[in-house]
Amino acid sequence: MLNKSAWRNALYLLPAVLVYAVFLLVPLLASLGISFTDWDGTSMPIFSGISNYLRMFSDPVFWVALGNNALLMLFYTLLPISVGLLLCSFLYETRNNNERSLLRIFFFLPYIMPMAVLGVVWRWLYNPAFGPIDQFLRAVGLPQLALSWLGDFNWALPAVGLVATWYFFGFCLVLFMSGLQRMDPSLLEAADLDGSSRRQKFMRITLPSLRPEVRIALLLTVIASLKAFDLVYVMTQGGPGTSTMVTNLFMYKQGFDLHYFGYASAVAVFSMMIVLLINALIHFAIRERH
Repeated sequence: MLNKSAWRNALYLLPAVLVYAVFLLVPLLASLGISFTDWDGTSMPIFSGISNYLRMFSDPVFWVALGNNALLMLFYTLLPISVGLLLCSFLYETRNNNERSLLRIFFFLPYIMPMAVLGVVWRWLYNPAFGPIDQFLRAVGLPQLALSWLGDFNWALPAVGLVATWYFFGFCLVLFMSGLQRMDPSLLEAADLDGSSRRQKFMRITLPSLRPEVRIALLLTVIASLKAFDLVYVMTQGGPGTSTMVTNLFMYKQGFDLHYFGYASAVAVFSMMIVLLINALIHFAIRERH
């Protein structure tokens, strides 16, 4: 529909630009402005300069939350992509198309569920008194492994992270399978004739062919790890202590529980800058080379 008329082109783009401005750009600019004020949400904001940012950089709880986000990247990004790649390579060599489709649907099912709902389900599964996981461990004679998973300072974050891995690996699998469908099968056939092993075919043919899909998976899962909130809030609310505190939950508590909206906005702006920086690094590291 676009043509040489700049005004008509602008008219076509106007509805999307308005929606983008009202629901994203305006709140973003408002958060940036509020981050330079002291505001409790009811009175008039008082300009405070960069005091909220100085407070953030000297707040040990904020750094703990940021470190927990970094650890969650292992469960949100590295494990789902690794498992997705391995299963993708296995399913691609499966000759039965019906079996391949059923397995793909089965692995993708968790991704269609809201994370908050999965958090409620897994909180019940992890329950130390009547949860199926600990009940099974006691039944098979391993009571020493039956822990209070979400109440343990060492295991709470990995327990939450494994739920995220289970949630995202099916999405990565389907994404990689769609990438393999555009790959020329004659490449693998030629590799078989040359006597290449499965590992060699994966590393030299399959993985390079999936570069665009890997980049998309990295972008989406890294952003999800930095924006983690609903799963952590439903399962642990940041506890025990601050062992599962993440930046979005820290921002939420500072703003809506303690009414430090200026400080919470500073945390939000800094988190946004981290997301933009990591996105730029991923685009640069896994860019198409001509």
